[in-house]
Amino acid sequence: MIWRSDSSARCDYFNQRWLAFTGRALEDELGDGWCNGVHPDDRDRCLKTYRDAFERRDPFEVEYRLRRYDGEYRWVLDSGGPVYDASGHFVGYVGSAVDVTDRVEARASLARITLKDLGLST
Repeated sequence: MIWRSDSSARCDYFNQRWLAFTGRALEDELGDGWCNGVHPDDRDRCLKTYRDAFERRDPFEVEYRLRRYDGEYRWVLDSGGPVYDASGHFVGYVGSAVDVTDRVEARASLARITLKDLGLST
């Protein structure tokens, strides 16, 4: 899923895969509208990560839950980086989000496994 923001940090593009995943219209996602799909428990952390990176013009990665078209929240890894025009002027960010729910769930399962479960402790 691909997105783009302008130099004011407001999103001005989402590709068809993003729109299909969220089940929302482009008009609903533009600006800060996409935030409405982020899980309420993740929203502040997600926005802080993005805005802090944006101010520094640094690349970023953040995992958060994004509501899918069917209402289920899925974990995504969202990565973005600054974009500059041919003259070197900052013009915004471009990024992508990948559904990593299976990876997050596997990591959580592994964290619950104890040494005894592995036969390494008596």
